[in-house]
Amino acid sequence: MQIAESVNGRRRIVAHVGSAHTEAELGLLLERARELLDDPGQGALDLGLAPAAPRRPLIGRPGVPALFGEPGTAVGERGPVAPPRVVGTSSRVLYDALAAVFTDLGFDALDDGVFRDLVIARIVEPTSILDTARVLTDLGVRPAS
Repeated sequence: MQIAESVNGRRRIVAHVGSAHTEAELGLLLERARELLDDPGQGALDLGLAPAAPRRPLIGRPGVPALFGEPGTAVGERGPVAPPRVVGTSSRVLYDALAAVFTDLGFDALDDGVFRDLVIARIVEPTSILDTARVLTDLGVRPAS
């Protein structure tokens, strides 16, 4: 995902936000891109509308619609709903599976957590050693070093 601008008919990439492999990662990248594009000095036209998710009980009183309304009612008739927001993701299962393979191959005989983290991070995303901490954090693991 990239943030780009068009100047005199030519596209210029302003920032590279990242690459997504799943819907969850795409949601995180979209949120990050919105944060980068958010300008506190930018004015906004106040239309007097505030998106709000309606709160309804699961089971209502007899005759009063609750979460599951009357059959044939459209979902859009309940009012504006705030868009979903991804707060965080991790792939701890992937890390644990790769750590098990690391152990099965006998590499744990070195008893070096930093080496284990470097190997697993490079398998997940071949990147620089300096970027290893980011990859491990994305996997939901605190780096050994």
